Amino acid sequence: MLLTHHPLLYQPLATVREDRPLGGLLAALIRGGIAHAACHTNLDVAPEGVNDYLARLLGLEEVEVLQETSREEWYKLTVFVPVGYEDRVRQALADDRVGVIGRYSHCTFASRGQGTYLPLEGARPFRGQVAALSRAVESRLEVLAPGSRLDAAVARLKAVHPYEEPAYDIYPLANPGARLGFGRVGNWISAPPFTQVVSRVKEIFGVNRVKIWGRPPETVSRLALCSGSGGDLIAAAWQRGAQVYLTGEVRHHQATPGYPEGFAVLEVGHFASEVVFIPEWARQLRGNFQEAGLQVKVEVAPEEAPFGYL
Repeated sequence: MLLTHHPLLYQPLATVREDRPLGGLLAALIRGGIAHAACHTNLDVAPEGVNDYLARLLGLEEVEVLQETSREEWYKLTVFVPVGYEDRVRQALADDRVGVIGRYSHCTFASRGQGTYLPLEGARPFRGQVAALSRAVESRLEVLAPGSRLDAAVARLKAVHPYEEPAYDIYPLANPGARLGFGRVGNWISAPPFTQVVSRVKEIFGVNRVKIWGRPPETVSRLALCSGSGGDLIAAAWQRGAQVYLTGEVRHHQATPGYPEGFAVLEVGHFASEVVFIPEWARQLRGNFQEAGLQVKVEVAPEEAPFGYL
């Protein structure tokens, strides 16, 4: 399987011809039995995705989403567990990153009650007998679950629950979830000189020059960024108080004059702004596969920027 950030097919194809570059590449993949999947803007938006990683490389603090597109949905997952098995279920949910509130994990609430059930023909009850009403002292275990982890959490609790048919409820919540969106904006408490920021940017992205427009400040305490083509977020960066906006590329007509002195835009190149994330992406994938108990080899293919200079 070939996994890329940018999609191979950016525009729909009417035909696939092997005598054309893209068609020849597609044919080679098909003949080789190689599937291709691209994680493009979803990887830009995702927590711990491209932009979060860039903010971490730059050492930004108090990082926020620059342009919100949606919010994570939250649910209350409630499961009824026989007394003595609460820790087993609680730990399984925590292992699946459910029950996390801020910097606290294993966040649950438990209350005691009595559950009843009558096993029907063919059932294999954990306690009790078929055709006889059973009563059991159970704990009602409640936990917060983000929508992105809900299905996995339910599967995990079913796997570790001692009952053949665990009883559980799912309630949608109005709690505001994490903001998801494009770009990031954050602060530097040390407020480094602008020249030092430029040097650091060159080092991180592996470039020997950056494009600049605007009138930069002497020191930078607040920076916004967006990987790839981020010209649409220049105004958002300025409105959020950024003194420098760092992106991959800006189209000519997006370099609008009129911004005041003390605000500048830096371009490192579309390719350079994203390729630095690929090793981190591979590391995350290896960890996810290992956590799922899957033996999948993840390799990073060497790649060069599509454009050069004469």
